[in-house]
Amino acid sequence: MTDTTAPPVRAPVSGAFIAGLTLAQVGAFLSFTPLLSILVPLKAAAIDPVNKAAIMAEVSLWAAVVAGLANLLAGAVSDRTLSRFGRRRPWIALGLAGTVASYLVIMAADGYWGLLAGLLIFQLCFNFLFGPLLAVLPDQVPDAQKGRVSAFAGLAPPLGAVFGVVLTGVLLPTEAMRYAAIAFILVVAIGPFVAFARDPPSAERTWLRLTPRPLKFAVINPVAYPDFAAAWLSRLLMQLTLSVVSIFALFYLQDRVRGAPGPSAEAGLAVLIVVATVFHIATSLAGGFLSDRWGRRKPFVIAGGLFLAAGTLILALAPVWPATLAAYALYGCGFGLYQTVDAALVAQVLPSLRDAGRDLGVLNLANTIPQILAPILGLWLLGGSQNYTALFALAAISALLGAVVVNRIRSVR
Repeated sequence: MTDTTAPPVRAPVSGAFIAGLTLAQVGAFLSFTPLLSILVPLKAAAIDPVNKAAIMAEVSLWAAVVAGLANLLAGAVSDRTLSRFGRRRPWIALGLAGTVASYLVIMAADGYWGLLAGLLIFQLCFNFLFGPLLAVLPDQVPDAQKGRVSAFAGLAPPLGAVFGVVLTGVLLPTEAMRYAAIAFILVVAIGPFVAFARDPPSAERTWLRLTPRPLKFAVINPVAYPDFAAAWLSRLLMQLTLSVVSIFALFYLQDRVRGAPGPSAEAGLAVLIVVATVFHIATSLAGGFLSDRWGRRKPFVIAGGLFLAAGTLILALAPVWPATLAAYALYGCGFGLYQTVDAALVAQVLPSLRDAGRDLGVLNLANTIPQILAPILGLWLLGGSQNYTALFALAAISALLGAVVVNRIRSVR
């Protein structure tokens, strides 16, 4: 059951709108993928080479807590925003400015507390950018276009990852150049969307004001909305797999993999991400368009979970370079299918169209809770024994369970 307070029928969106949203999401992913997978781990290693995994796990844990709370707040606040610039755009612009500023804090960090402070500021500002940006899809895209729009928007994770890792891990040799590059690309990518995207202004035409409706957080009853609850649990399980791989891939290459090419683990990770990106893009586009054409979402999300499980299990059992390449190819297939079609599926099971930002904030807890659990697992399994086999095996089981849970959704085929 869905609250259809807002009009359920929306005009089809244009190619220009899809291009602008895709570019904005690529910029958003570029702002955090290389930051969390390369730049912050390198900073942790520079601060304390011996305890780098523990530092990374601890700062990631607290950053995930802030991310979850900030995303909830950003979604609910943007739902209630009145302005001549629309509901979402003012917060995207403010989040953009704060995200760029947070890079300076992280880059200047020379100890644990400085790194933690910078990462917390980043998560606060980034989620005020990203939460409203995600709400644009249910706000403005009709159901018949959700798959294809999600397919193009789904290019953001692989493109953001590959450009980010190539820039920060291969092409740019200094820390200052790396941070400057991702800040510049972020502004160039999101700036046009903020300036020109369709986001209808409120009738009051104020600069910025909140409606008096009370903020209601995390009050979605899983019994009343079982499909949303199933989508939430499935995403949590899938995201746990993605978080484990994202946070610990660089250290896995440094500590376990034999025969990796290139002068550094960062270069090896760049190769892996390029491989995953090729498969991600192919399955993302195919899944998005075919799920629209066939009117079916669940089979694609389930297949994505199975591919994720298979790729992660290979990482657990075969820490040699050829097997790692194959694992990332499967991982890219799974990530592409899951991430793209799941976004379209979720947009169809939101409890309230009027409060889409709030509901997406609740859903985002399924993204951020794994970012808390993954570092805890890392502290437990990597702190003394470096048991990457158990860590990635647990991640593979999580993806498999996520695929099973998707089948509980009834209102979407």
